[in-house]
Amino acid sequence: MLAASGTATAQTEPFLSVTRGAGAESCPDAARLIERVEQLRGRPETGASGSYVVEFTREADGFRASIRSGSGARELRDRSRSCAGLEQATAVTLALLLDSDGQASSPQGPGVEARDAPPPAPPAPPAPLLSASAERPLVARPAPAGAGGGEREAPTSERGATRLTLAAGAAGLFGVVRPFAPALSTELGIGGARFRAAIGALWLVPQTLELGPGELRETMFGGVVRACFAAAGVGVLRFDVCSGVHAGRLKAAASRFTRNDAVEKTWLAIPFELSLASLAGPLGFDVGAAALVPLRRNDFSVDGVGVAYRSPPVGALVSLRGVGSWVL
Repeated sequence: MLAASGTATAQTEPFLSVTRGAGAESCPDAARLIERVEQLRGRPETGASGSYVVEFTREADGFRASIRSGSGARELRDRSRSCAGLEQATAVTLALLLDSDGQASSPQGPGVEARDAPPPAPPAPPAPLLSASAERPLVARPAPAGAGGGEREAPTSERGATRLTLAAGAAGLFGVVRPFAPALSTELGIGGARFRAAIGALWLVPQTLELGPGELRETMFGGVVRACFAAAGVGVLRFDVCSGVHAGRLKAAASRFTRNDAVEKTWLAIPFELSLASLAGPLGFDVGAAALVPLRRNDFSVDGVGVAYRSPPVGALVSLRGVGSWVL
């Protein structure tokens, strides 16, 4: 009688427990997941040979489910803004595991012991939601349109593809012709997951500097060649370290002096830049802050009056650009 009572109690205990981490509260609880598994199998589970522990966690690029049991552990990931797709994939995986474990533990008669017998092949899933291999964990793929799962991000293979980019935006020059001067910039670039390079142009909004009885009007148009390496992040956001060469032609025209001349000088500087960019989709952005080390300092002066602006040994460039990108 005691043995019979113990068996009845064990059969009523749930075969599955679920924990949900911070940010994963939208993922299913144990009751919901058991219901989905039973719907897939077409019958309630009353005699599971082992217990299963599922842990849902929220990650930077989606959701992850860890499934642990006596036979090992599996992981599923879904790059989505909701947990619906991962819920379906987890339920399918549990249904397959229950069928496989049930067949492997079926009675073989007294005195018979299974030794290294491979388990029967599990039934095919109802939809192509999962991919599995012996060397890597299960990964949830995006569900077909209309199957739920919410909006999907770009596949990993597309994120790592070579892209052509076109960027345009505003910039600020510090310590070049005056303490601050606005500018416009544009770039054409090409790159992949870790490395990118670009060539572009920089146009300084004309600046007027008062000097004694007159003034100097300064203009500059230049180009830039830079290369960037992703120091962190290769997904939606990436942090790059960049360097290259800035080259331009500075022109100063004097007015209201006894003799009014126009002088041009070449401007060369080496940038050391930190960049935060989003380049994974067709539209993104690039925010950069660079220290500019000039190879020569170009300060304009007027004889008998003085220097219009004495530039510091190191300048700076801050830029914000919108970026369009195309996979090659």
